Parts: sequence; C-alpha cells; structure tokens
Amino acid sequence: MVQSYKKNDGLNSFSEVSIFSGPLFIEWNQENMIISTNIENQFSKEEIINQAFMCHSKGKISEAEKYYKYFINQGFNDYRVFNNYGSILKDLGKIKDAEIFTRKAIELKPDFADSYYNLGNILHNLGNLKEAEIFTRKAIELKPNFAEAYSNLGILLRDLGNLKEAEISQRKAIQLDPKYANAHNNLGTILIELGILKEAEISTRKAIELNSNFAEAYSNLGSILKDLGQLKEGEIFQRKAIEINPYLAVAHYNLGNTLIGLGKFKKAELSHLRAIELNPNFADAHANLGVILIDNGKLKEAELSLRKAIQIYPDHAEAYSNLAFIELLKGNYQSGLEHYEFRFKQKKAPSLHGNPVITKIDNQKVNKGEKLLVVTEQGLGDTLQYMRYVPYLRNQGFDISFCAQTKLHSLIKASGIEANPLPPEQSALISEGQWIPLLSLPRYLSISPENPIITKPYINSTIELNQKWKNILYKEKRPIIGINWQGNQETEKTYQGRSIPLEIFSILNHQNEITMISLQKGFGSEQLDHCSFKNKFIQCQDQIDLTWDFLENAAIIENCDLIITCDTSIAHLAGGMGKKVWLLLRDIPFWTWGLEGDSSFWYPSMRLFRQKERHNWDEVMERVSSELKAEICNQYDFKNK
Repeated sequence: MVQSYKKNDGLNSFSEVSIFSGPLFIEWNQENMIISTNIENQFSKEEIINQAFMCHSKGKISEAEKYYKYFINQGFNDYRVFNNYGSILKDLGKIKDAEIFTRKAIELKPDFADSYYNLGNILHNLGNLKEAEIFTRKAIELKPNFAEAYSNLGILLRDLGNLKEAEISQRKAIQLDPKYANAHNNLGTILIELGILKEAEISTRKAIELNSNFAEAYSNLGSILKDLGQLKEGEIFQRKAIEINPYLAVAHYNLGNTLIGLGKFKKAELSHLRAIELNPNFADAHANLGVILIDNGKLKEAELSLRKAIQIYPDHAEAYSNLAFIELLKGNYQSGLEHYEFRFKQKKAPSLHGNPVITKIDNQKVNKGEKLLVVTEQGLGDTLQYMRYVPYLRNQGFDISFCAQTKLHSLIKASGIEANPLPPEQSALISEGQWIPLLSLPRYLSISPENPIITKPYINSTIELNQKWKNILYKEKRPIIGINWQGNQETEKTYQGRSIPLEIFSILNHQNEITMISLQKGFGSEQLDHCSFKNKFIQCQDQIDLTWDFLENAAIIENCDLIITCDTSIAHLAGGMGKKVWLLLRDIPFWTWGLEGDSSFWYPSMRLFRQKERHNWDEVMERVSSELKAEICNQYDFKNK
C-alpha cells in the first residue's frame, strides 16, 4: 500500500509479492520418450506429447509451445497438453487465452487437481478473486496434501481481506511442507498486515534460510525492518534483493519506500522510477512516485503519476486519496472532496472513533427530521476543525447525534456543539437513522473557499475557567504569546517537516519583550527543559504543563494576546475560538491551508506564515519576529503608556 499524503496515515510499503508457484508440469517417463525434431513428419499422438514435454522440461518454451499448438490443431484432446499449454500462455502474459485452455483441461479430466490449481492462479491474475478461491479450494479437495494450493489460497484470502483465514492456510502449507520457502515468505506478508511484525520477521528470515537466493523474501524482510524502525538494516536487505535480482521491480519500489523513511527523497524518486522502468504497469510505484513528487513540490508531475496509477488500476484508493490532496491543496474542492471519499477504501483506512452499525450515507441526501449520527475520525485537530457543522445541520432541521473523542467532550458541550456527545463505544448502540463520517460533511454541504458556511467563532471555554486564568495571568505586564512547536509523533511519519525545533523560537526574543506560554503537551515538551530562553516563559508554566483538559486549555488561550504555532490541533482550537493565531507552515503544507496567501477561509482570525525555502524555519521566524514587534509589541507598549 502507498503512503497517503495525509496527516495520520502511515506508509505501508510492504511488497505485494504473491508467490504463486510456477506452473505444475505433468511428469512423464523419459525412458519412453521419442525424440524428433521435425513437426512436419507424421508423428503419433504420444510422440508429439513426449516431444513437447521434453522441450518444456528443458526450458525450451518456444519449441514446447509449437508442439502443444500442433497437437491441439490436429484435434487431439489430452488434458496434460491443455494444462501445460495454458501455463505457457500465462507466463507469456496471454492470461485470457490461458484461462480458456486450462478450463479445457478441467473439462477433459475433472478430477485433475493441478489444473484447478493453475486456473485459480490464472483467475487471481485476472482479478477474479472469488472464483479463484473456488478453484483453489477444489484443488485442495482433490489433493488434500497440496501445500502449494494451501499457500495460494492463503494469498487469495489475504487479498479478499480475510487475514486470519489467510494465516491459517499458510500455516497449513508449512505444516504439509516445512521446507516450502514460498509459504514462509507469504506467511510473513500476512503477518505484517496483521501487525505482528516480529513474527513476520521470523517467518521471512526462515524463507531466506531455506532459499538464500530468494530475492522477494529479502525485499519483504527489508520492508518489515523498516516498519520496525530499523531503516538502515532494512535498506541493506532491500539492496541485497536487488543484487540477487536487479530486475525485480518490487524490490526497487520497496527500497524507495525505505529511502523515504530515511529522508533520502531524491534517491527514493530514482528507485521508484527504476521500478516503473522495469514494470510500466506497476500501479503502486506510480502512486508512490506521486507522493514523493508532492513532497518535492512537483504537483503537476505528481498529478500525472497518480492519474497513471488510476489508469492502470481504476480502483486504486491510495492514488485517489493522494490526488484529492493535490486538488484540495490547489483549491479544487468539488473534485477534491469527491476523491477524498476514497480514504476509507485504502488498505490503511483512517481511524474512525466509533463502530456504527446503521447505514452509512454515500451519495444520498438525508431529509429534514431524519436521524443522522456524525462520527469523528482521524486526529483531534480534524474534530476541532469540522465539528462546526454539527450545530449547522441541527439548525437545518436534522436530528443529530455526535460521536467524538471523549477527551473533547467537555469542550464540545461548553461550545454548544452537542449537549450530550457520545463516546466512541456507544456508537454501536444507535439503531435508527444513518451515519456519516465527520470529514465527509464538507462534501455533503459543498464546502469551498467560496462557500465556507461557518466562519464565525464556534469554540469557547466557560466563563468560570476564563476568569480563573485571567486572575492567574493578569499580573503579566508584557504581551503573552502562546506557542506550540511539535506535532504528534505518529503523524510526523507522513507529515514530515511541519514541526519546528523549540530553540528557533528564541529569535522572537531578540527584538521583542514578550512572555511566552508553552501550549505543548506530551512529545516535544521535553525540549523546554533545555532551551536557552526558558526564563522567558511565564512563572506558572509548571501549572500549565499539568493542564491537559482541552476546555481549560481553551481558557488559557483566551487569555493570551497571540498564539504562534505549527500545524497542530492548537491551531484549530485557537482558530475556532476566533483568537489571533499565526500559523507557521512548511513549504508544501497540508491541503487545508492551500498553496498561497497569508489568510485562510477556515479561520478569519488566522494569519499564515509560509516557508519560502524548504526546512528554513529561521527565515520564517525572523519574519514573524518583525511582525510581532510591529503588530503586537508596539501596540501593547502604546496601550500601556
């Protein structure tokens, strides 16, 4: 699966290596073979078959093909010939023809397990997974000790989304043949999708132990190690796979994904280009190349690459999701929001904060008065940004229930978004009406920069908490600047470069007399212990650090003169409150913020400061410092004279 260029979705580069064993050829007694080199002679039926079998066994495929075709053209019927000719056609890429001849083999000998096995293999290649499963199971029924068929069935079940059954099938293949390297490798691919990485590593290493030249297994092991955070070792195994088989496109693709994790984007781009050169129809490689090009700011080329992936594989959810990113970033909300719906069809779909059992809304409209359950998804910032539409829908006459992260409930209630928000575990108790993901509301309501619907502040704390923090902070004589510098650690894997080292904020103190408040919680807050300007933070910072409740943090923000933050939930919290907030953005930001301008239709009180050069936060902070002096500090000094 490709990396989705969205904030909380990680990169799943695990190779799609489905090791279907090679065609099963019929064994024959070579002592009885009659060797001939001239098809034009008057061969007997058995002579032609023997000649074909001999050529096939020696790898003389073109010669074997001639004999098989000659046999068939003479009107002879032998299931062995049709089976083997079908396998040759499959290897030549003539998949539909291969299906026809393999079905003929089954017609001639309905109890021949190998033909059912091969037909299952062919149907898998054609994308007919359910039918492929039926024929593979038939092969096992006819031949219960058929290890290869159990392994292929495991792959089919994995592709059908039945991961636990797939694991059982692969383990059965290994039980039947403990030295079957392909089954160990395939078990590893299933375990990675089940999230059992250490077991996946053990299984894949076993495949390599059994077959030291197993390029696909080396590539898969490299990807497992990458996902375990052992990127350098992962790169070594990826390169070993390429050393064994320089023409294995998926190994170049997986190496590229590992290089992305190492921040080597240019090399990653070259690896994906090589994968595409080796396999021009490698949809995942086109899609991931699009992600790399997005990160490099080459949006036109990225869009072409993503559309190519979709052309090859029209249901490529990851490609559509990344295409949506580009379209929304450019301001094309109509098409972008439509394509954004593919997010739930990805192999790693966004996290949904609930498990509703009622019908999900797709394209249909809900009539006023009908029950509608809105369920949050993804991060806290996403909920803070889009929950504005819940009261709007209620005011339009809909019977709304709102299921959201429990840690936001007090803020949701105080803001008048929902009097009784549901915790995620209660979403399954709703038995009437329909449900919709929160981030699908913009599509449902046709939101765009020209039609934002809600622009006024919609988040607030309580009067009591606002007064509490006013009493705590009122003695401060300098402007109070709330800052936030670090995003969620997991999100950093796919939204790299959005966070800012705390030390860079020291620039703000060079020409400004300010007091800072750290709004940072959890990961990243440890930077405060060692920063060079710790004395610039407010005296009650320790008390603020212990305040995790969003409702109370909103009260703290309410009593700040300005919020300066990177792209985190604090930006959405302050923006939703209508507070003056300056958002510092990397060169290619998340799509919410667009590509140009210093304002956002989402939050009229927000000002955007964009990187002019990748990774150069110093220049951004120098601009912020100058604007801080002109807009905040000078006015503050004048007001207090």
